[in-house]
Amino acid sequence: MLPNDYTSSAKYYDTIVGKKTFEKNTKFISTLLKKFKAKTVLELGCGTGLYLFPLKKDKCSIEGLDISKAMLREARKRSKEVKLYLQDMATFTIPKKYDAILCLNSSLALLPTFKLIEKTIKNCKKHLEKDGILILDLANHSKEIKESDNSQEKETYKIPKGELQLLSKDYKKGNKWVSEWYGVIKQGKKTKIFKDKYAELIFSPKQLEKSIKNNGFKLLQMYGSRSGGKFVVDKSYRRVYICQKISY
Repeated sequence: MLPNDYTSSAKYYDTIVGKKTFEKNTKFISTLLKKFKAKTVLELGCGTGLYLFPLKKDKCSIEGLDISKAMLREARKRSKEVKLYLQDMATFTIPKKYDAILCLNSSLALLPTFKLIEKTIKNCKKHLEKDGILILDLANHSKEIKESDNSQEKETYKIPKGELQLLSKDYKKGNKWVSEWYGVIKQGKKTKIFKDKYAELIFSPKQLEKSIKNNGFKLLQMYGSRSGGKFVVDKSYRRVYICQKISY
């Protein structure tokens, strides 16, 4: 199994993370894309299409890319009209350029090393048009870990013909912020169990911001949530970076 590819939980991912919540967050991303007049868009780590399809519905010419076959399989169930690429964001090659590239929902931090994060930023620049926009949505780990380290939650979700009971654990291990999911699916007399685990790389925000600037981007703005708002280091749960390709 590929690391961080949600193979076991892909079928239930939208239910667990909250599809409707992400659809609401799409409005902020859509506003940003319109502000910068981005007509062509690529989303890295698009997963099941939580952002992809609402943006498409909002008349955005968007394509998606992900390393997970399972997640893209779920995305294709929703629509076959959007072009999807099964590639690694650090090494992807597409014979075109885009007005904007999105890497949302902490997808960038799922890469195992910072060298691969830098490689992804460079690759994004290569695939952006002149003055193109790169939007990165990452967790504010200093806030999240302080509040949630070694936490455990139980949730029950309704699914077709049954329910999903999920036990989730979050904990810091070395330079990784790990989430473990243990799910029990009950549908009629049938019971199914799945386990999944993913880890976000913990790195210095200053290190990332330096890399953004050193690899041909200027940092225009940083927001503190997926719906916008000012970033406050000890209060904000997200770091949403708006970067613009420097064209010489």
